Amino acid sequence: MKKLFSTIVVLGLLLSGSAFGLSNQEIINKYLSNKKLDPIEGSWKTDRGGFIIWKENNQIYIQTDFSETCGHKYEITKDSDNVYKYRMNGYKKNRCKFGRDVLRFTLYLDSNKSSGEGKFSVNGSHHGNYNFSRLWPDDIVSHNAKYKTDEDIKNDEKELALIVNDVKKTCGILGFEPGSEKFADCTLKLYTQKIDEKIAAKQEANNRSLQTSSTTTQSSSGTNTTIIYDPVRDKQNKIDRGMKMLGGKCTLGVDC
Repeated sequence: MKKLFSTIVVLGLLLSGSAFGLSNQEIINKYLSNKKLDPIEGSWKTDRGGFIIWKENNQIYIQTDFSETCGHKYEITKDSDNVYKYRMNGYKKNRCKFGRDVLRFTLYLDSNKSSGEGKFSVNGSHHGNYNFSRLWPDDIVSHNAKYKTDEDIKNDEKELALIVNDVKKTCGILGFEPGSEKFADCTLKLYTQKIDEKIAAKQEANNRSLQTSSTTTQSSSGTNTTIIYDPVRDKQNKIDRGMKMLGGKCTLGVDC
């Protein structure tokens, strides 16, 4: 019975989508494309099947198929960036039906967010493990590099504002009169120096990420795609915005 159940669980993680819910491609199009993703979001595979995870109205869901009659979604709780949990109620032979047995799953993501290990228990007793790896997006680091959330934008603005205030304070301590040409030169020099340091650190972190997750990946359409961080463009954007703030020509969060 234990062997039969293990086979059902693994075979149930089908990639084709649900008979009653949305297909994997429909979920990708509706909930996953064109936005920054949580590390667990996307389509995954095991050695015998797969599953898809997405966020909807700030709740994370997983869709698995334990049989043709069990194609609905299950809520996932997030313990950390690497650990996620969900539960199902029951199974019966080769058909997924609600019953007295409680299945609890824990998904552990690796540090590179491209693979992991799943563990599951039945009625509180450990029952089995399986490994899974990412199908879509091929490289979540490259995917997320193309998008920024509102929180990311706000954090960028706060960071720039802190740098501007810091250089103004430093130049004032050095004895330069606010509004003078020397004060402007001082703030520009210090601001540019700090931005150079930020860009260098960001580029180094980006290079490390791309070494972990290959810079060139095979997309689902069969074409090669490469996501390259552009430090020159990033620096110029920060310089332009910072100079407006230094000159009082814009208000943070409004027109900077």
